Amino acid sequence: MDSIRENRTREDVVDEVRMMFSADIKGKLSIVLVEGSDDIRFMKIVMEENVACIESPYGKHGLEDLMNTDDPVIQRKEVIAVRDKDYMDLTQLPDRFFVYDGCCLETMILKDLEISESFHRENYKGTATKESYILGAMSQLAPYSILRRINEQENGEIAFQKCKFGHLIDGETLKIEDLFDKVGQADKLQTCVEEAKSIVEENELWNITNGHDLCTYLGTVSNLGKNRLGEEGVRNILFGMYRKNDFKKTKLYDTLLQYQTRNGLKFVSE
Repeated sequence: MDSIRENRTREDVVDEVRMMFSADIKGKLSIVLVEGSDDIRFMKIVMEENVACIESPYGKHGLEDLMNTDDPVIQRKEVIAVRDKDYMDLTQLPDRFFVYDGCCLETMILKDLEISESFHRENYKGTATKESYILGAMSQLAPYSILRRINEQENGEIAFQKCKFGHLIDGETLKIEDLFDKVGQADKLQTCVEEAKSIVEENELWNITNGHDLCTYLGTVSNLGKNRLGEEGVRNILFGMYRKNDFKKTKLYDTLLQYQTRNGLKFVSE
């Protein structure tokens, strides 16, 4: 599987896709467009060798812009896009778009019980049980996750990506008030906390928890030797553990399999 990760414009990516199909003598090429470099790393694990993965310009918004271009080469059935679900209405999911289970890539990986229990066993030395380890993390993050959802639904401009909050975790307790203060949203704290209290289904937590936030929390309370793992350390371990057979247990795999069967293509192994 090939990967292309340069910082490009939409037109650059369209030209690259066109050249790749022109060079595909055997006519077996399929292309997956993704949001970022972590997605490319993941696709290398789960996709077949005939699949090329290309990072979109400008993240998920660039991905939508790219897939909406009317250039025939992008509109080919061999070209699909995979993105985080985040907080979108799946009834509005465009044609040839696919989403990870849960909120995003990281939640899809950690929803796998064998993966999450293995991560807990090998990297966590605290008091939380394997059953409460991930669930407890998502519960603490829930008000912040709700703030993220509100921001996206209202087209807000909160710069979440600039907010590092590992230092706001005291032991294993997230200082949620301080976190809301840091992003300038103290006035929304009570509303988000009250809504978080009403969450009774575990699946709802999986559907709202941002992957960067979850990995940041886990990376702060989990250790590799004497050092904290950090967000990237968590992600590296998860990618190292994940296999194609794990992917076959996901909804994303099922939808990709249905699509390739219906169109006579090859993205994933059967």
